[in-house]
Amino acid sequence: MYTLSAGGGIYEEIWRLNPKGGRISIKMSTKSDLKANDVIQFEYEMSGDKVYWDVSCADLHQPSEFTKRGFSVQPSSNDCPPISCAAGDEQCSQVRPWRLQEYEQLWQDMEKAWRTYLPTVDLQEALRTVRESRQVAPVNTSQDTKLSTEVEHHTEQLPTNFTEHSNAEDYEFDESQDFDNSIDGMGFLTADPHKAGYTGPQSGIAALKFLQSLPLYLPLNSVNTPSSLDEDDFPAARSQSMATVSRYIDDYFALYHPAYPILHEGTFRARISGALAKPRDGSWPLLYNTVLAIGAFVGDSNATKCDIPFYKEARRHLTMDVLEKGSLSYVQAIVIMANYLQKRNKPNAGFILIGIGFSMALAIGLHREFGMPSTSPFTMEIRRRVWWTLFVFVSGAQLTLGRPAVSLVGVNIRLPANLDDQDIAVDMEHLPECKPGPTITSALIAQVKLAKIANAVQVELLTHHVPRYEKALKLEESIGNWWKDLPSYFNQDVNLEPHLELPKRVLLWRSFHLRIVLNRPFLFEAIATRSAISTSEGPIKSCLAAADECVTSICGFLNHTDSRKRGLAWYATYWLITASFVQATCYIYSPTHTMSPSWKGHLQQAVDCLESLGSSHDMAFRARNVLQKLLEQGHAVDLTQNTSPNPTTALSRPSRTLWAPPPGAQNQAIYNPLSMGLEDSFTWYPQGMSNAELLDAAGGFMIQNFFEGSEGHSGTSPWMPM
Repeated sequence: MYTLSAGGGIYEEIWRLNPKGGRISIKMSTKSDLKANDVIQFEYEMSGDKVYWDVSCADLHQPSEFTKRGFSVQPSSNDCPPISCAAGDEQCSQVRPWRLQEYEQLWQDMEKAWRTYLPTVDLQEALRTVRESRQVAPVNTSQDTKLSTEVEHHTEQLPTNFTEHSNAEDYEFDESQDFDNSIDGMGFLTADPHKAGYTGPQSGIAALKFLQSLPLYLPLNSVNTPSSLDEDDFPAARSQSMATVSRYIDDYFALYHPAYPILHEGTFRARISGALAKPRDGSWPLLYNTVLAIGAFVGDSNATKCDIPFYKEARRHLTMDVLEKGSLSYVQAIVIMANYLQKRNKPNAGFILIGIGFSMALAIGLHREFGMPSTSPFTMEIRRRVWWTLFVFVSGAQLTLGRPAVSLVGVNIRLPANLDDQDIAVDMEHLPECKPGPTITSALIAQVKLAKIANAVQVELLTHHVPRYEKALKLEESIGNWWKDLPSYFNQDVNLEPHLELPKRVLLWRSFHLRIVLNRPFLFEAIATRSAISTSEGPIKSCLAAADECVTSICGFLNHTDSRKRGLAWYATYWLITASFVQATCYIYSPTHTMSPSWKGHLQQAVDCLESLGSSHDMAFRARNVLQKLLEQGHAVDLTQNTSPNPTTALSRPSRTLWAPPPGAQNQAIYNPLSMGLEDSFTWYPQGMSNAELLDAAGGFMIQNFFEGSEGHSGTSPWMPM
């Protein structure tokens, strides 16, 4: 307890100071105006543990809120007699209580440990994040910190009061039967909610479901689903001619390998010919047939099923024995197989398999750097390629499906060298100098750096769903800096050799996709709260700009090439859908916006491009049908739209016609909440509602988000699309 000498005045607030990260609270023992000799109490708090303590004379006389206001505080306890002195006087060196000393020492030790073990993570930023999250919602007090070599991020627990809308059993899946195209590996056009597993709010499925929640949108289940891939009989893999097999291997190394150089071409071909011994651990049949399956898939231009026999042959060798072994060759085979499964619309099977590959890679130390003489330069370089290709695949799958990001804690393996396959050999003693121009590893090196940023984006989206504004700007800046740091040969205006041009395009389109995913929640939040779409600045502007750039880049590239190989078509379709669905959402929501003609033009571009891609990738036809129907309905709305007396207002606000079902609507699946399995309809939601959860008509996937709700709508159904 302390004696306070001061003049009158009302000081009912709590003064807070911050000595060394702690907090002192001066709490009055009376609610009346403070007068001389009133008794108050000091309370010291650090890390949530409150300690009552005696403040030394020197501390009390340092400039502070209460001394600045004329207070003179003297301890009245017998343990600490009053001392009259000036700040900084030697006789003021009163010893602080042991409890305070203990906490100060603990704080110093924590700072030292933080600098030692988390050198790239800013302590003050981490503390600020924890304090902000504490103010927003209660979180688990133990915070895990996730570290990467270039982009750091923090793992936070979601608020404990948040629960998923669906039943846990709804996310169980079965992909063992056939290659059913009701599921897609892009995480976008999945029609059956009981087959696709859990997909987070940043997945493509969530974006589609948000689009489907808007009135006048044709439900996905009215679009014809292609037939199963297993309906026909295929010639067995062993019956394929040598010329056919050779062509598939060539296609693998021409179309797939330059983007993901997980193998060494010379070594692989030497093992086929017998010049080098094949691995004796049982991995070769799995690896060989998986390479053929991928080569057949990416090199096909007619959406045939020529790859299926090789996949089936490879699957015969994917037994439980794999779990009892571990080798570089097995990791290569498993990783390629996982990526193939995603491309062949078995995303969960691929996700689980790549998890096995990741665990096996850790088990054989693939994430660690080893030096001579224990490991040759050639072997070490191949290990680098395999690890970082694996990392790119894992990061991409997690972002696509909206699942937690992978950690790089404990990883010290270096990036691959910028070299071609012919630049390295088994018997080399030293790696040559990196080439200044493009090689087969150039795209991988850039993808790894982008994937690290993507992991930080993923953590932010999973933690906050709508990213913190300042954090979103920083992540957007990181992507911009990554783009600026790209070698000049990755410029869109520079044409590379054909086998290197596609990996470059995939890389650039991936960056557009990441910008869209990062900033899209702000756009959806604006729409969900019936706000105007502001394109002047901030994340919404960035999202729409990235979508425009993505559509322009993809369609421009396709217009200047005759190639419609499935390896190109798969990626072009994926990222064209991501971008065009953002524009479609805006076009439906606000058809009188000043940007509406641009959105419509880009949508028509996307429809035309998807039409041209459909011959080699049937998922492009499905996306085209969705967007084409949307354009037709949007045109009908334009014809019936009431003219606003204030053109400026009409251009900035959403059209009210879209927010109520038309009289006698024929397609009740769009507007009838019972047909959607919902308690209410998006058509009639009030502005400012909270706890966004939506099950759409076609699928029933939850789209979730947190919005700061308006208390004025507390009696309304608590869901809103995200």
